Amino acid sequence: KNFLPLVSDGSKPGLCACKAAAGLPKLHGNVIVLGAGDTAFDCATSALRCGARRVFVVFRKGSSGIRAVPEEVELARDERCELLPYLSPRKVIVKDGLITAMEFCRTEQDENDKWVEDEEQTQRLKANFVISAFGSGLEDQDVKAALAPLQFRGELPVVDRITMQSSVPQVFLGGDLAGVANTTVESVNDGKVAAWSIHCQLQGLPLNTPAALPLFYTDIDAVDISVEMCGIRFENPFGLASAPPTTSTAMIRRAFEQGWGFVVTKTFGLDKDLVTNVSPRIVRGTTSGYKYGPQQGCFLNIELISEKRAEYWLKSIGELKRDFPEKIVIASIMCSFNEADWTELAIKAEQSGADALELNLSCPHGMGERGMGLACGQDPELVE
Repeated sequence: KNFLPLVSDGSKPGLCACKAAAGLPKLHGNVIVLGAGDTAFDCATSALRCGARRVFVVFRKGSSGIRAVPEEVELARDERCELLPYLSPRKVIVKDGLITAMEFCRTEQDENDKWVEDEEQTQRLKANFVISAFGSGLEDQDVKAALAPLQFRGELPVVDRITMQSSVPQVFLGGDLAGVANTTVESVNDGKVAAWSIHCQLQGLPLNTPAALPLFYTDIDAVDISVEMCGIRFENPFGLASAPPTTSTAMIRRAFEQGWGFVVTKTFGLDKDLVTNVSPRIVRGTTSGYKYGPQQGCFLNIELISEKRAEYWLKSIGELKRDFPEKIVIASIMCSFNEADWTELAIKAEQSGADALELNLSCPHGMGERGMGLACGQDPELVE
């Protein structure tokens, strides 16, 4: 009760729902951002949008030590942010209660490749705001004393880097405090690993138990959402269509393990109609005015039918039905305008254990030229 109000008061506008109406901060003049990760470069470009005239991104190591993704760095450069490597912060200059500048010293590597700070080489930058966007250290002795009885190794607590468990079995650590994460993304992952370890401990499971879903059971799991269609019972109405997500048995197997109720296999044909896909298979859509960027209307998938032989799919369908008897497997098949071919492949697919057949009479990507797909579907007499 005493802690949460402090979190709210310390939250930036827009970060906490209770301050959402406060709007973005208003900046001006020069802004210094300390750090070289994704957060630092995001702060730099955001500072410009909040009114800063110039933004300096300052970091201790060289450009090769930048941990941010290249897209973030390039965006900062495009927006005229100035990158200043090999500088370590020393002092913030304050006049009349306002920040006016910041002092730095030069950093360089010695003959042992260890980073050292040269106090004789200093630099001062004028600044109106300073944004700290780098990791934190555990140096405050009062904080360390409050963490008792945790054991320490140097400046950091002892932690199992696999389970994130500390020297106290009921305490788990992550992020900067564990000394294993260099970025926000890695710290978030530490939290996920720690959460799974805590779950295992509460459930009496070994901490090295592989993480897997579902992790718990509630009353909602007892709700029956099964549906019936054409005499076939689907345990749930969620399934994968015949497309790249069902391009192999392994992918279908993973889908079933994650809870999908049914799949339609990638369309396959007889070996005499085997195809070879082109690469790349995703092309830019031209259905709207935008051809680049987030406003782009669509992408087109020009993948053909499966490159795998009929024998692969017939055997795969049987294995999937054996391992997942409650799941529905629909075989998607395609042949040219030849009744004997359709009959042969349909019988084989049914005998393999498929619950139903999808007759692909509409595929427009490269199959029409072969007398297959839409070449059949556009002629009602051929379909009959």
